[in-house]
Amino acid sequence: MKLRTLAAALALPAAFAHAARAQTAAPATDSAAAAPVSALRIDINIPENRLRLYDGDSLVKTYRVSVGLPGHDTPDGRFTIATAEWNPWWRPPQGREWTRDAVLTPPGPSNPMGRVKLFFAPLYYIHGSPHVRDLGTAASHGCIRMMNNDIVELARTLHARNGGSVGAQEITRLLARPSQTRATRIAVPVPLVIRYDPIVARNGELRIFPDFYERSRVHTEGVIQALIGAGYDPASVDRAAIRRVLAAAAGAKGTYSVPISEAFEGLRAVAPQGIAAQ
Repeated sequence: MKLRTLAAALALPAAFAHAARAQTAAPATDSAAAAPVSALRIDINIPENRLRLYDGDSLVKTYRVSVGLPGHDTPDGRFTIATAEWNPWWRPPQGREWTRDAVLTPPGPSNPMGRVKLFFAPLYYIHGSPHVRDLGTAASHGCIRMMNNDIVELARTLHARNGGSVGAQEITRLLARPSQTRATRIAVPVPLVIRYDPIVARNGELRIFPDFYERSRVHTEGVIQALIGAGYDPASVDRAAIRRVLAAAAGAKGTYSVPISEAFEGLRAVAPQGIAAQ
């Protein structure tokens, strides 16, 4: 391995940290207060292992992903995405048991970061992965894994819509040269919400996902809140019906789903269904 190439790979995180410090230290100005707001936004529901890209309130695309294993929980909360790294190196996090024997890995087909990664928190990324068989399950050490084609498509969309520091042709060139690593910026940061909602009401269906982080989120109030979010009148929810649904879900292997109209007779809609479920 060329020493210059290795040095460049090791220097990338420091460059990102320096940029972050500079951004934090910059004084507030009138122009900053009027900064453009992204119409694109990303929503990830951890128990569902799904990433949804929205343009305002319109769903653009749903992607199957892998979140963190129990004990390596993916953090939930509100984040922004403003930095990407194409053809990334894998730099094993220090002081972790699972990386004890890991080594710095250059870009390539076996690189755990895939073709591109999007930064959203220190040491946490949305990134590609060669481990496609695990997608749709909790399988990572905290990051969000995607198929390489999917993360490339997502990163291209964010750059094209929100003003990337490289254009479409340069991205194509980078993808054609898988050994060339390059960091890029997204001019208008993209909001990212990561949620832990094991109960989801969407498109006329109630789905209850395994509570694999054991946060005790599968309960009566959770069902009611999911139905309210989908536009149903809480006063019309039959609690006995909720108990039957929860009992059925407890006995199911994996995700339990049931049509809302079948599970809850007499349930009344008070708003367009699916608003909060987005």
